[in-house]
Amino acid sequence: MLRLVRFGNIRNFINEIKIGAFTLFALLILFFALLSVRELTFFKGTYILRAKFDFAEGLRPASPVRFCGVDVGEVKEVEVIEEEDKPLVIVHAKIEQGIRIPMNSYFFVNSLSLFGEKYLEIAPPEKVTEYLGPNALVEGISPIPLFNLFATFNKTMKEVSEFVKEGKIKTTFENTLVNLEDISVEIKDLVKTLNSRAGTFGKLIYDDSLYKRTEEFIEDLQQHPWKLLYKPKKTKERNK
Repeated sequence: MLRLVRFGNIRNFINEIKIGAFTLFALLILFFALLSVRELTFFKGTYILRAKFDFAEGLRPASPVRFCGVDVGEVKEVEVIEEEDKPLVIVHAKIEQGIRIPMNSYFFVNSLSLFGEKYLEIAPPEKVTEYLGPNALVEGISPIPLFNLFATFNKTMKEVSEFVKEGKIKTTFENTLVNLEDISVEIKDLVKTLNSRAGTFGKLIYDDSLYKRTEEFIEDLQQHPWKLLYKPKKTKERNK
């Protein structure tokens, strides 16, 4: 009976070891999976850069930070402050150590798609002279709020509606028709004048004397090309 109890204890002990080993193995797999998916920087140094915006458009902690289109960190904190009686947004970006951000870089909010996740994009300047140090504060390029576009569109549509109600479109269209009618009458008069061979334009088109004179002049130049270079001498009158 004692041997059976000891055998049962050993068997339970082995089962507990198996369960513990399986749990540890599962935790290791989970840890490495998180490490690969989130690209955590447990073993890398980081530093903070701060960007100031008027409007952050959905940036939040853990949003990606990209430099030249490459993930280089994440947003650590987003805070709203008051500066000169105006609310501003300060975005704290955690950048991987070894990634140097040039001064005068462009900080702006971008999205993975039209309505996708927002992230902080950093674009370098054309010429790099210096680099930003840890905890540097830069001016970000604030995106245009969507409600501003809707407000502008609504205002424009109201102005168009008032313009139509006041009858300005009708008046403008009528004036255009009157002007076109006047132009049409002037063109008809010009055509009549040309057909009657009267006036300067009519003579120029229908009178062939100008053509004949031009042809004679060209033939004379072909036979006597020296006339182009000949200059008659001016006679001087002597006062007696």
